[in-house]
Amino acid sequence: MNQDLIAFLKTALECSVYVSPRDPGLMRDELFEIGRRAGYLDGEIGDALHHVTIAYFGESRFLPPPDETASWVFLFPETPEYRNFRAFDFIYNELNKLTRSEGTNRAQIERGVLVERAVGTGIARNDIEVAITWLLMSKQLTSKDNALRFPHQMVVQSLPSQQLATHGSRIIRKPHRERAYPIVKDVVARRADGRPKHAEPLDAFAEELEKLGYKPFRLWWAQIVAELRQTNPSSTPVAACVLAAALVEGALTFVVKHARAKGHFQSKDYEREPRSWRIDDLVASAAGGGPSAILDNATRARADALIRTRQRIHGTPTRWAVLRGGSFL
Repeated sequence: MNQDLIAFLKTALECSVYVSPRDPGLMRDELFEIGRRAGYLDGEIGDALHHVTIAYFGESRFLPPPDETASWVFLFPETPEYRNFRAFDFIYNELNKLTRSEGTNRAQIERGVLVERAVGTGIARNDIEVAITWLLMSKQLTSKDNALRFPHQMVVQSLPSQQLATHGSRIIRKPHRERAYPIVKDVVARRADGRPKHAEPLDAFAEELEKLGYKPFRLWWAQIVAELRQTNPSSTPVAACVLAAALVEGALTFVVKHARAKGHFQSKDYEREPRSWRIDDLVASAAGGGPSAILDNATRARADALIRTRQRIHGTPTRWAVLRGGSFL
């Protein structure tokens, strides 16, 4: 088992708390996306997930596992650091004051009130939310009806910054955190900012097939992409060329209808059945249209070179057969 990958995915779940403290955790497909962008493959990611966290019934997202959050009680100076310990101290100070003035039974504060008080002192909203969620997940705080309190009617507590100070100048480096944080931040942002949820174009295009009217071909696309990723161009160049050319031809065929509506692919050849279309014509049409062309000159040159190589492999110019019920391969 790839222990490095397991540790990385656990750290990705931790980073979801820093990025989205009011809604932490990651979906299964988000964890796969994060793993791929870190250079891992789907098979090893799937195997590792069984050792990363627990999938609770009814929960849509994976959360940091209990054995991880239990260790969050112990605070150490770390780098990179996405926790603001001024925010941690603020929470403890507020609850400590309430414990002294109201007694342990009544020492509690509504989360929204605590957040606004912290923001009023200059603490960033996300920082105080991160601190609250971190303390809740590590069971250093409890919440009932959105009211926060120390667990088990605890008395006045020492501040987190005081715990940090006991470790002196030793700083623990967290390379997985440094690597995972920007990926997790981007993946979470894609939930709501209108961008495709996948950053890699081949994966993002699969998400668009239904919008283009080709939902039944999503499995075909996913299979060809998976085969291409598992192919080593150095050891099996012919397979890599054929698979890559299939994706080029498939992608351009899928976008013809949409492109024609946008003013591209205006040749009357595209009014005929797709079985009559030629890949070199598709590439030429995609490169037409000036500044709004689908393919720029450099991309067209690469596509043309790929198609010429494939045609030499097959001996004669090929036509894409998938849309008429056949299979290119």
